[in-house]
Amino acid sequence: MFEKEEKKLYELKKEYGNVEIPSEIDDFIRSGIRKVKNTTRPSFWKIGMVAASILLIIFLTSIRVSPAFANYVSTIPGMERIVELIHHNKGIMSAVENDYLQEVGITKEEDGVSLTIDAIIVDEAQMLIFYTIESDLNYPTINLSNIKLKSQSGEELDVDGLSYGSHGEVMKGEKVSGQIKVIYSDKEVIPEKINFETGVNINEVEVIKGLNFPIEVDTQKFSAITHEIAIDKSVEAGEQSIYFEKMEIHPTRIALFLEYDESNTHEIFRFDDIALEDEKGNRWISDGSSSMEDNKIVMYFESNYFSEPQQLNLVFSSFTALPKDELEVVVDLEKESIIKAPSDKRLKKVWLDDGEKDRKGIYFQIEVDPKDHNYFFSLFDNNIIDADGTVHEYTTRTYSYIDGTNLFEQGMIVDTDKMVSPITFKIAEYPSRITEEVKVKIK
Repeated sequence: MFEKEEKKLYELKKEYGNVEIPSEIDDFIRSGIRKVKNTTRPSFWKIGMVAASILLIIFLTSIRVSPAFANYVSTIPGMERIVELIHHNKGIMSAVENDYLQEVGITKEEDGVSLTIDAIIVDEAQMLIFYTIESDLNYPTINLSNIKLKSQSGEELDVDGLSYGSHGEVMKGEKVSGQIKVIYSDKEVIPEKINFETGVNINEVEVIKGLNFPIEVDTQKFSAITHEIAIDKSVEAGEQSIYFEKMEIHPTRIALFLEYDESNTHEIFRFDDIALEDEKGNRWISDGSSSMEDNKIVMYFESNYFSEPQQLNLVFSSFTALPKDELEVVVDLEKESIIKAPSDKRLKKVWLDDGEKDRKGIYFQIEVDPKDHNYFFSLFDNNIIDADGTVHEYTTRTYSYIDGTNLFEQGMIVDTDKMVSPITFKIAEYPSRITEEVKVKIK
């Protein structure tokens, strides 16, 4: 019954295995993120090709067992490309399966580039906009630019965060699809009619400006009400106290509100395996994004809105952390040596590169656990303070692993000639961890 769709998906799977990840993908991702306050990089960019293939196979299975989902794939043009974008997220897949997606299908063409807004998903927390680009020439990169959401009267909506990616090595006649995630403030109510405006960058230059897509939002389809569960529990893990306040369940994501006790001896950076688990062992994992203000954090998970489990526990077994009195790293620029560093000796060496402009900067090598291999993280925050108290900011970070080792190297592109040695960095994430099994009953 769905042979055509399955054939398309098997072809996609075959293509997926041949995809090359551009070395500059982290910069592409960063360039697509703006106005997000203290937001971490989505974890799905870390998913390897093998894992992605496995997930795609799971999706193929879902076609056979879910008539509603199969109906979407077979009736909405370009749906197979949308599924390719969301198949890693169990919550979004479930939302689509439950008819929580609105087809849009508006196309604009200019200068040989065609942009189609395929579909949207809206809830009280965020909007997902799915699009497809097709060009009549080959281009090294194409991405959207200057995205704005406006009401029908032209007033710009109050958007807290906006993220989207870039497309590399786009070939003539090839359709490439992407997803825009729009996070708006608590007070913003998405109107029934909106105007989605965007430009198009080709090879990092905005060639097309101000494409306008009027969209009528199906407010009846997106009328789901957010569920809130009060947790109000504190737990001790590795002698660190964590308070879990509440959980908000939206159709597209779950927001978990927690707070680290100020008296904790360690700075907690991230949880390795935190998840929500129901009575049947089904798990909804963190989507890797979070926001933080002081010690208060909001972590986001895949949504179980349409699953409605009878019981739910929050579980995790380890997290990365470092003593608060070891968060500073001090470097002697002249000797290219580390003066002060965490006591666990993971930070192996520092060196300067005085070569090309895009390489000139400071480089560190650090030992990570085998489980962190190929996990790319930002070792320091944005500011470097020199001996005169002047704050310097680097423009770009580089990331690499040494093959066959657990050595991670990170560089910060910055003009070290303007710095007075020694210089001080503040650690933003570090691979030492605390291990302890924790289960918090949510309901």
